[in-house]
Amino acid sequence: MMAHSGTILHVDLTKRTFEKEALGERLRKHYVGGRGINARLVFDGTAARIEPLAPENVLVFGCGPLSGTTAPCPARFNVSAKSPLTGILGDSNGGGYFGPAMKRAGIDHIVIHGKADEPVYVFIDDGKAEIKSACHLWGKNVRETEALIKEELGDKRIRVASIGQAGEHLVRIASVIHEERAAARTGMGAVMGSKNLKAIAVRGTQEVKLFDADGFNKCAKQLQKKIGASNAYDHFRKKGGSTGTFSTDKAGFLAVRNFQQTGGFEGIDNFEPLKVAARYYKANKPCFRCPIGCGKKFEIPDGPFAGEWGNKIEEGAFTPLGPVCGNANVDSVFRMNNMGNQLGLDLLEFGQAMAVAMEWYEKGIVSAEDLDGIELTWGNYEAMMRMMEKTAYREGVGTIFAEGIVRAAAKFGKEAEKCVSHCKGMIMAGVDNRMLKGTSLGFATATRGADHLRALVPVEFPAFPMMTPEQATEKFGSAEVLNPVSYNKAAPLIYYQNISILPDLFELCRFLLGLGTGTKEFKYDNLYDLYYFASGIRLDEQEMLTIGERVFNVERAYSCREGMGRKEDHLVGKWANEPVPSGKYKGEKIDFEKWEQMLDDYYRLRGWNQNGVPTQEKLKQLDLEDVAESLKRAGAYS
Repeated sequence: MMAHSGTILHVDLTKRTFEKEALGERLRKHYVGGRGINARLVFDGTAARIEPLAPENVLVFGCGPLSGTTAPCPARFNVSAKSPLTGILGDSNGGGYFGPAMKRAGIDHIVIHGKADEPVYVFIDDGKAEIKSACHLWGKNVRETEALIKEELGDKRIRVASIGQAGEHLVRIASVIHEERAAARTGMGAVMGSKNLKAIAVRGTQEVKLFDADGFNKCAKQLQKKIGASNAYDHFRKKGGSTGTFSTDKAGFLAVRNFQQTGGFEGIDNFEPLKVAARYYKANKPCFRCPIGCGKKFEIPDGPFAGEWGNKIEEGAFTPLGPVCGNANVDSVFRMNNMGNQLGLDLLEFGQAMAVAMEWYEKGIVSAEDLDGIELTWGNYEAMMRMMEKTAYREGVGTIFAEGIVRAAAKFGKEAEKCVSHCKGMIMAGVDNRMLKGTSLGFATATRGADHLRALVPVEFPAFPMMTPEQATEKFGSAEVLNPVSYNKAAPLIYYQNISILPDLFELCRFLLGLGTGTKEFKYDNLYDLYYFASGIRLDEQEMLTIGERVFNVERAYSCREGMGRKEDHLVGKWANEPVPSGKYKGEKIDFEKWEQMLDDYYRLRGWNQNGVPTQEKLKQLDLEDVAESLKRAGAYS
């Protein structure tokens, strides 16, 4: 049986019209799905230099070719638009059941155009779409919104992606939330709010059409069984999100109190994963078809937050709301996790912003008077909660923080700006990357701003050995890539940037593939087999890496069309100007001369010019001549 080629649903909120477009063979073969096709749709659907919160921006939701199938972990969905936080291509990724529901409703990508004249939500019922009033939902938090929509439509199985009050108030760090799974980064919730779009609700009951259903289901069943029986994923299955916080500290990379301390957090034992699991977790709450089950139903058993419950908490909450802010009270982290998910805030961005503000307060750069009377001392979680609500509602000083910490720092002066470490306007919390030169370069060149998910060079993490010197030499030309402080990192970074895109194209969970290298239970070859059975398209590793490279270059071209280049491929703040303050790598910092040489090597291997713009020859090689023409018209080559 031939697989369904796929459908793009265009929703024009201004005109209140719908149009379906077949997902063409070129898009599928060149970009696969998910993040890849989203990137191309945003590139084609937005003109250079538009305002991110203007109606002219498009907002794209995408699933992948394996979404909604029996494959392991096919639960992710991608949300893309021009970012109000960074001004370049923004995208974020969430889990749960929304992506599978889209696919089972017969929709692969939803492209939102224009702006509604009143609050609305879009309901897609097995492919049939309608726009419904959300006036009664505006002002509600995410949990309330989901419950009210399901009640209104009479079906608890309907899957909802929505914004909270932060998105309604156009907070630049607002997220899109689905059943406590956050598509958090780059402010996609603000774009949604700017369109008066409160939610998208989907009912999908159809079977996903596959090229070879028998072959697919046989392969998927074997993989599900193998992964489910393996103890390789137990740190997710049994221990949950604080595992990353705890292990990063023990490995000596945890960034504490806004990069003033590296590792050795005095309250780290409170985050010991088995201790956390015993106190809070009640049961696993897995995403669609997930044999790993990192999601956890939790409840705080006693204390001032007794009875607080939820269904998901990530390392991206534990670390930035905990050690990054000098906070060792784990109860408060669970409470703030819930607050952020219901208000619709990026917890990683918010937590790191609070750490910056706490350092401002400590150094006298800001006073309690500047902060509406709030004393932002280290570990003061009650102050953090007050600031979270002020930020989400743009109340008082929260109006400043709602712009993102990079813009907020500019309001408080040069000394304040020195405390903010970022790249392209996006900050990162938890990992001190200054001794990890490849990962630092990855932060600087990542296509959506500083980014731990798409910037890691796993071979340089000594605590997690992945290759022998001989293997490193064979793959990357030198064993030197294993040394974290070596600047010989351009080649491995490019490889991992390209391959780390692949899970996002298929919208599979990254945990399935370990640190992006695959595991013995699930290798990239398994992914290629599943794709063949699903689509009839047979690809090998090199062909898939070329697709990853193509997507990366489209995303990069978007930034270049907006006027960015080499100047923006640098770390800002402490990452660039201060040494590692403590731990094994104390004193290590970025050597600017070696950085520039590493950046030259990176550009050369990428096929980009000295300003970091993909050359016309490289784009032609990737069958992206139209992208090159777009860059020429924008003056990127002049």
